[in-house]
Amino acid sequence: MKRREIFIVEDSRIVSLELQKILEGLGYAVIGSAGTGDEAISKCMDTPPDLILMDVKLPGTLNGIETSQEIRKKINVPVIYTTAYSDREIVEEVQKSYPFGFVIKPYREKDLLVAIETAFTRFEYEMKLEESERKYKSLFEGSSDIIFTLDDAWNILTVNWAVMNHLNVRPEEIVSKNFLELLYTSPDRNMKAANFVHEKLDFFARNRRPLNFKTSFKSNFNSEPVEMSIRFEYINFTEGNLIMGRAFRVVEDELMKFFNSEKQRLIMGNQLFLVGDVTYRITRNLKRYLDIDNVELMRLALVEMIINAIEHGNLEISFEEKSEALQSENYFEFITKRQVDPIYRSRRVHIEFAINSEVAVYTIKDDGAGFDHRGFFDKEILDMNFEFKPHGRGMLMSKKIFDEIRYNDAGNQVTLIKKFKNNVFD
Repeated sequence: MKRREIFIVEDSRIVSLELQKILEGLGYAVIGSAGTGDEAISKCMDTPPDLILMDVKLPGTLNGIETSQEIRKKINVPVIYTTAYSDREIVEEVQKSYPFGFVIKPYREKDLLVAIETAFTRFEYEMKLEESERKYKSLFEGSSDIIFTLDDAWNILTVNWAVMNHLNVRPEEIVSKNFLELLYTSPDRNMKAANFVHEKLDFFARNRRPLNFKTSFKSNFNSEPVEMSIRFEYINFTEGNLIMGRAFRVVEDELMKFFNSEKQRLIMGNQLFLVGDVTYRITRNLKRYLDIDNVELMRLALVEMIINAIEHGNLEISFEEKSEALQSENYFEFITKRQVDPIYRSRRVHIEFAINSEVAVYTIKDDGAGFDHRGFFDKEILDMNFEFKPHGRGMLMSKKIFDEIRYNDAGNQVTLIKKFKNNVFD
């Protein structure tokens, strides 16, 4: 296993050598050192380390904090500050720069080990969080349903562009408006519909459990109302509560009573923004046999599997390449280059699915070379999360949700099977 690579920024040569000896004794690799901020910036740009130990007090034009800020403008790397000073003023100045750790000289092996491993754990967590946020943003804007967030007073905080397709209104026109202002009021001022919505919202505010109901919205297309199904659920944050909402056309609900079975084949390119729409399409008729929460779980698992087919299958993006692109904050530029590259641009994701009253079967195949899937599911989930391997999140999620998962020999096709005998997930 490759050793973690650390760069030392320390103006004292003797202290630097002592620190290097301690780090190597702890199992890390020291790939370089610098005595000034300018030298550190130059060397870290040439050979980016996994972590930097940065002395706060440095000779020259830049101190350690300023040097760290300049480095992190160009590469995403955790920085632990070191100093012989422990007074409040120094500590407060360091904390303002959001460090990954802080170690007081003289160094103790235990303090260094704890600080470094904590920094790596926090850094990996932040990387995962950033990737999740990017995926969420892509799905948020790619959905054909209206997705929005509200505060506790029902004021609209965010809404995606689907509101333009359904209601002919731009997102910025309704952000900060109250949700109730969007609802349709009949010319005769019949208050039954309005009272119904108020009762639903009051009930939701009291028990804070997911809520589903139907209502009519105003539309800028014409004077006719647009009837839609609504789903609300509370999301809890340390800063407070957020209400997540989804609105979708009722016409599909009306046709659902005629649904018996479905079998289709879709072929899509490598556009990540379409994954949300595709998964809504291939799971919408599951509502006949499963409750909406379980349908959403299946949809999210399929999202991850299709994204894996695009990123790691068709575009052949390795874990290391993706991590580097995320750290350099050029992930979307990197994806775009792969998508237009003649080697990859003609590749497709092939999706076949069949749904009936007993089972749902999804087969996802990419045009890539595949991967070694044998033995994957024998690994412990904690080990897989720690390693943060490609395909891992989607495959582990799918394992929990589907009854069977089958790969072809090459590893570029997966079949996922869900049986409806109990209509609930284990």
